[in-house]
Amino acid sequence: MKDKHGKTILMVEDDEDIREILAQSLEERHYKVRTAANGLEALQYLKTSPELPGLILLDIMMPVMDGYEFRDEQRKNPTFSAIPTVILSADTDVALKSARTGVKEYLKKPVNFDHLFHYAEKYS
Repeated sequence: MKDKHGKTILMVEDDEDIREILAQSLEERHYKVRTAANGLEALQYLKTSPELPGLILLDIMMPVMDGYEFRDEQRKNPTFSAIPTVILSADTDVALKSARTGVKEYLKKPVNFDHLFHYAEKYS
């Protein structure tokens, strides 16, 4: 089945249950989703994938490489720096944390699926 959306969504989330639920919800709407459990896995994906994602959904608090470190590396690389990124966080200061990463848009956990689908449609 051909995807109705042209670009991949990269979901960077360390919580396996959240990652699976969000990915499955997007895939049911015919988005192509790739996942990473931390920022380092996400960077490796970006460096090796023949197709860059149209959107990155990025958790902040993760082991190995957190969302802040990932964003620092993403912004250094001209190939990846323009990929739209939306922060995922359960933190009450998610707006402040998003601003700290240079990201203007965010989703607060638990994720509102209407908002998730809005960003997916907007960027892919």
